[in-house]
Amino acid sequence: MNVVKRNELKDQIAAGEARVRAREDATLLDRAGERAIEAKDRFTDFAREHPVATVAGGLAVGVLISGLFRNSPTRKAGRKAAAKTSTLAHVGGELATTWFAQMMAAASDARRTGADQLDGAATTVGRTSRRLGREAGHLAHEAGDSARELKRDALKLVSRALSGRSH
Repeated sequence: MNVVKRNELKDQIAAGEARVRAREDATLLDRAGERAIEAKDRFTDFAREHPVATVAGGLAVGVLISGLFRNSPTRKAGRKAAAKTSTLAHVGGELATTWFAQMMAAASDARRTGADQLDGAATTVGRTSRRLGREAGHLAHEAGDSARELKRDALKLVSRALSGRSH
């Protein structure tokens, strides 16, 4: 019985090795066909799960392929779009240049107005400070006169007081 089992095991091993050799001997065309079937199955599953993305991708690929041909509608539409975009960019540039010039003019006017206002304020401050200086000078002169008079009066009083004592 031992021999029978051993022979069965040998036969099974030989059959397994034959299957492995058969797989290895499969042609390149057979393996490519199997992979193509797997890829088709994966794509079909993706298309069922994401129909919008599949349609959008198909359109994108179609536009790309159409763009490869010289007189295709895609190329014509691209040229028209490029011309319109160029015109819009030019108009936008002109608008930006005009706006910038207006902003610079407004800034210059604001600078001039500010300078004029500062000049007027400086003139007013100068006049006021000169007037206050003159008034302060007059007050100081009057204070000096008053101080001299007080000094004279005080000296007279001291002099009388001293002369009244000596008699």
